[in-house]
Amino acid sequence: MHKYKGIVFDLDGTLVNSLEDLIDSTNAIMKFHQFPTHSYEDGKKLIGRGIRNLTRDAMPEEHRDSEGFVNELTDMVRAEYASNYLKKTKPYPGITKLLDYLTANEIPFGVCTNKPDREAKALVRGLFKDYHFVDVVGFTKEDLRKPNPATTLALAEKMGVKPEECLYVGDSTVDYETAVNAGMLPVLCTWGFESFEVITQFDDAIWLHNPMRIVDALRYGMEMYSVFNETPDPDPNAYKRQP
Repeated sequence: MHKYKGIVFDLDGTLVNSLEDLIDSTNAIMKFHQFPTHSYEDGKKLIGRGIRNLTRDAMPEEHRDSEGFVNELTDMVRAEYASNYLKKTKPYPGITKLLDYLTANEIPFGVCTNKPDREAKALVRGLFKDYHFVDVVGFTKEDLRKPNPATTLALAEKMGVKPEECLYVGDSTVDYETAVNAGMLPVLCTWGFESFEVITQFDDAIWLHNPMRIVDALRYGMEMYSVFNETPDPDPNAYKRQP
């Protein structure tokens, strides 16, 4: 019934909309240092490569080369976010329905994210307490940060699934690179933080506008487009984009 046997999910911009909590926390530290703050729309471009890169890219350019100062502000943003990561963050519409399907069909799933490990685990426990994730693996060491596939491959092994039998579901270029590096099929969501134009440049990935279409990706892989007689790059304006 299913061509693919398991799923590794990204977290921010894929399972949950954490944009406002992340940018609010970052802006609080920028404002403290009398630096410019960022809108949520502009903030989308800062997310996906870990808190340190988020902090550095949010800082004025003239301060980004000071490693000590970047590290100081990164610690401040991490502390701020640790107190605020569940204020506004919610699952995207359709995600719990997808997890219901995976659970009912005994398809293992887990999370590999560049979000700090403690906050990633706590967020999943808080928002998805009714579901069994094989593991939730967040950022712990710089040399293991995605797109390094090491933690993703370790998670697939823990799920008992070969990489080539696994989907990697994310919303960014980093997620695409992680999937390719791990030998998994990249599935990219258009409801996340990356722009539609960037996501659709990858012609060896599946692009989806609705979480339940991940079920079709599990069943058919890249063949889903021919099965449903559709093009892989539908007009994004024909769909209601997720918030």
